[in-house]
Formats: sequence, C-alpha cells, structure tokens
Amino acid sequence: MDPQLQKKIDDIMIETNEKISAIVNEIRDIRFSKMDENEKQVKCDKLREEFEKVMFEEEKKIEKVMTEYQ
Repeated sequence: MDPQLQKKIDDIMIETNEKISAIVNEIRDIRFSKMDENEKQVKCDKLREEFEKVMFEEEKKIEKVMTEYQ
C-alpha cells in the first residue's frame, strides 16, 4: 500500500480511536454512577448512537481516501 495512503488511513483510525475511547469512558462513568437507572439507560443509548455514528463516519472517510488514490 502506498505510504501516503497508509498514513491517511492511520490518521483517520487514530482520530476515530480517540473519539471511541471518550465515548466508552463516558458510558463506563455513567454505568458506575449513582444516577437513576432509567436516566443511565437513556444516556447510554445516546452514547451508543454516537458510537455508531463515529464508526460510520470513519468508514466513509476511509472509502473517500481510497477512492482518491485509485
């Protein structure tokens, strides 16, 4: 694989990893908090949606980079 292409993909993956780590930490904090269980569920559901969105965005960014290098 072209080194420039690999670097761009790696950068996207690093960015995604940082976002995912932050979401996971938030979910963990919520789960271990003294918050009401229903409130915990609502907040965790929103964070799961955000997680999915971040993963979808990563996929689209990588597809775009791959298309540009073809």
